[in-house]
This record gives sequence, structure tokens and C-alpha cells, in this order.
Amino acid sequence: MQSVTTDYLLKNQAIWGGVKAVADVVAQLQANNAIIAAKRDEQETATDGQAEAARQACHLLEEAVVEIADQIFALASKNGDKVLEAQSHFTLSLLDDMDPEKLDESAKDVSALATANLAALADYGVTAADVKVLDDLRVAFVPLKTAVPTAKAKKAGQTKTLPQAIRDNQTLLRKQLDRLMTKFKKKNPEFYAGYHTARTIVNRRSHHASPAPSPAPTPTATASR
Repeated sequence: MQSVTTDYLLKNQAIWGGVKAVADVVAQLQANNAIIAAKRDEQETATDGQAEAARQACHLLEEAVVEIADQIFALASKNGDKVLEAQSHFTLSLLDDMDPEKLDESAKDVSALATANLAALADYGVTAADVKVLDDLRVAFVPLKTAVPTAKAKKAGQTKTLPQAIRDNQTLLRKQLDRLMTKFKKKNPEFYAGYHTARTIVNRRSHHASPAPSPAPTPTATASR
């Protein structure tokens, strides 16, 4: 609603441009709108890039863990080694349920098990190069473990300060601009009525829809009643 009102005023600047008090409030509204837009954009994008990178790294690491762990489990089963079976029992669903720290620890454990049983795992197609791939994926995942929580904290900070920025604009509109517009009620009733129409239009930009259209000037006869 606030940016719709500002857009309407800017399109009709020729009408109020000579009134400094109005110009000052509109300038402040523009500045506040920029702050609100920036905060909303940061809310929406704060976790997107980081979360996607973390998800991708997590997915690749989980697949590498399961690929090697399954071969260790098969080896353990062949040898009747129940302890090794238990140590190498991992599934994608099990790994998905782990927090980042636990997933990191599990990847380390599987790497260590593979290294310790590397000679026997040759028959299962597991080589030192495969273990290195697992280790490299874990190294790539480590710095991303806190990426999403950090981004979420940043987003929460924007969410917390956004209402105040909106309230600041509401105060400007209600306590100053609405009153400043009274002088145009008789002088330019179409503009005055259009202003109040703009004040009631819901701005859908935050919902990713097309910008709400500026209100059409209201006929003078209707506005003067």
C-alpha cells in the first residue's frame, strides 16, 4: 500500500511539487520504501544461495558415504563380522535425518573404515581414489555446515526490523501526508480522491505478482460529494 501511494504521488508531482512540506514527506517515504524493499529482498534471498549450495554438498556427500559403506557392509557380511556390519550400516534416509555435524562424523567414520579395509575392498571395486573423493566431498561440506543457520539468523534479523520500517511509513502517512493532502480537496478533487484510493490499494509486489496499478483519477463530481 505504501509504495502504491508513493508511486501515485510521484506521477502527480506537478500538482503538489510546489509545496515543500509535501515534497519532504514524499522524499522520506521514498527512502523508507527503499529500506523496506531491501529488507524484504534480503528476507527472500538470505538463505536461497547458501541453502542450495549446502543441499547440493550434503546430497553428494551422502551418496558417496552410502556407496562406500555398502561395499564395506557386503564385505563384513561375507566375513560374518557383525561389528563391521553395524559400523557400516548407512542408508540415504538415515543420513538425511542426521544434523550436519553427525553427517560429517559419519563420513569420517566410513572413510576410516574404508582405509582400514582397503586391501580387502579391492575385490569390491573400492580404491584409495574413491576414499579420496569421499574425503574431498566432506571437506567441501564442512564450511557449509553453518551456512544455512547463519543465513536464517540474518533473515530473522531482517524480519524483526521490517515491521518498524513499515510503521515509520504509516506514521508519515497518517500523521503528516494525509493531513497535507487536505489542502487539495477543493483545489484538485480528482487528485485528492485518487490519493485516498491509492491509500487503500493492496501492494502485491511482495507476493511476486505484477505491481498494483496506480488508481485512475476519480471524476470531480464523485469526489466532491
